[in-house]
Formats: sequence, C-alpha cells, structure tokens
Amino acid sequence: MESTLGSEQARALLRDAMSHHTAGRIDDALETARRAISLVPEFAEGHAYLGNTLVTRQRQFADGLAALRRAVELAPEDATILYTTGWCEEYVANALERPRHRHQAVAEDAATLYSVARAHFLRALEANTDPLLTGDIEDMLDVVAAATGEPWEPDTAGRMT
Repeated sequence: MESTLGSEQARALLRDAMSHHTAGRIDDALETARRAISLVPEFAEGHAYLGNTLVTRQRQFADGLAALRRAVELAPEDATILYTTGWCEEYVANALERPRHRHQAVAEDAATLYSVARAHFLRALEANTDPLLTGDIEDMLDVVAAATGEPWEPDTAGRMT
C-alpha cells in the first residue's frame, strides 16, 4: 500500500508532468511521470498518463500500451483509465490500418486491438458514474463498431453486445 506522503508526492509529480506536457516539453513530462511511478509503483493514474503520452506523443505503441494495461491491472474499475486504455488501443489499431508515420511495433494486429479496445470501453461504460464521460465512451464504441462491423448497443436483456 502506498504511503500518504508518497502518494501526495506522486500526485504532485503527475501535476508537474501535465504542466510540462501543456508547455510542449513532452520528454520532461515523461521523465516526471516516470519519477512519480518510481516513487509509488502502484500509482495507476501515473501509469495511465505515461502510457497515453507514449502512445500519442512518442508513437511508442508497445511501451505505451504496456503502461496503460498496468494501470488497468492496478485500477480495474476506474472508468477513466479503462476509457483511456481503450482509446489508445483504438488509436494504435487505426495507425496499423493506415500507417503514415513510424512507430514502435506491437505484438497485436489491428483486429485484436479493436477487440480489446471494445472490451475496455464496455467495462468503462459499466464502471462509469460520470455522465459527461458516458458520451465519450459511446462515441468510441461507435468508432470501433464502424471499424469492425460489430455493434455494441445493449441487447433486449440490457446486456452489452
């Protein structure tokens, strides 16, 4: 279990990382996020931020997805982390289907990534308590459905399909 002081320090470092990010200093942001995680290895939000930034800003797809999946392991009911992980998986799947820029290779193909993204989005929808996040999750489920041809709407029993 993380100490209160360590947790507070890790959260402060994550805020610093986000400030670096906003200022366009991505390398500094990543280094600061790594410091937060080294201070508190169970810091799920730190892993999620690191993974998202590696995927979207550095195109370090394998490393980014690994960090995001670690965040999900640490916080399996956190709707925001589940959503962010699914979003990045969809981003990578799309990049694999429409390669435009160099990126770090991943073990999965686009179809697999769409499938795991869909699963993360559905879990996020179930865990979500924020009405503002619901629309974002549903939008991304629509994106994945359009890419795969697999609908996600609730079936007649109220379960997600």
